[in-house]
Amino acid sequence: MQRTRRALALGTAFCAGVALPALLPLPAAAEECTPHPIDVGTDTPVMGGCEPLRIAFMIAATNNTHLQAQIKGAQDAAAEIGAELAVFDPNWSPTTQFNQAQNIISGGQFNAILAEMNDGNQACSILTKTAPEAGVLVAVVNQPVCGRGSNEGDELWAPGTLNFVGGTQGRTAFRDWIFSVAEENPGPQKVAVLTGPDLNSNTINTDLAVKDVQEAYPDFKVIATVRTDYSVLQGNEKTLPLFQANKDLNIFISNYSDMTRGAVQAAKQVGITDSLKIYDSGGNKWAFEAVRRGEIARTRTIEPYAETYTAIKQIGEAWKGQQVARFTLTDTLVVTPENVADHEAEY
Repeated sequence: MQRTRRALALGTAFCAGVALPALLPLPAAAEECTPHPIDVGTDTPVMGGCEPLRIAFMIAATNNTHLQAQIKGAQDAAAEIGAELAVFDPNWSPTTQFNQAQNIISGGQFNAILAEMNDGNQACSILTKTAPEAGVLVAVVNQPVCGRGSNEGDELWAPGTLNFVGGTQGRTAFRDWIFSVAEENPGPQKVAVLTGPDLNSNTINTDLAVKDVQEAYPDFKVIATVRTDYSVLQGNEKTLPLFQANKDLNIFISNYSDMTRGAVQAAKQVGITDSLKIYDSGGNKWAFEAVRRGEIARTRTIEPYAETYTAIKQIGEAWKGQQVARFTLTDTLVVTPENVADHEAEY
């Protein structure tokens, strides 16, 4: 059996622009401590190591199981390294999130940031220049910054930050996944694709992958690409009219499991489940069960818990003076009816 993550038991409330729970007062650093330089790939390191870690988790939103798994991973790792952690929810708004970054850096309450930015280009300068200049250490997960979203390997890391953890939703990963769908379904196909918000790097990489696949397989015709906020609700609301207008759709591809769940509900409402093959990326507990029930053809796993858990642990290691990897790739697995019994979902 695959290694099993702890089940989610998220009990913390969040509201836009506010981090809960509040940080507790921290003891003063020992007078004899001398901060050590932490290499962030620029001429000016971030000095750290004396004060206790106070980490602001700038998450993209909090409205689905992937994001809640990320919160749990960050909380667990922070508890293990003795760090304080506060979560900031912008509810998918790049503007709100940028304002949060300004307040976090200027407020002096935090000495580290775990960043999952809704607009990595907008956030580039504030995370790679303003933050380190203010002595704030930045780790990045899931959504690369500074126009690096479609890069691979170490090129996903942006100088000025400590590291990048993720990669399973990069351009190559999505390209390989969607190519496998086209190869599994030769001949003329009528296809629709479901993604998250426009500026999200996973959306951008899915779009690039679809373009690559259509060039290689002209019969694999994508007739619609639908944007959502990654929720079950929008997955249902935005696919229902699509399915009603295209009952001859053959293939449906969704790049996150919660909105796939909503799309499965819509397919049932329209009565096209017998003729529509649904492919999912996300691999949460619902998706595993949907594969078992035959509601989706297969799912591809990602590791939201591992992303944030690893990144927080690496912040802790760097704070202690250890060198950490610039890029850490999390695992992925294709789950089919043939192997679903041999594996368990991470979240």
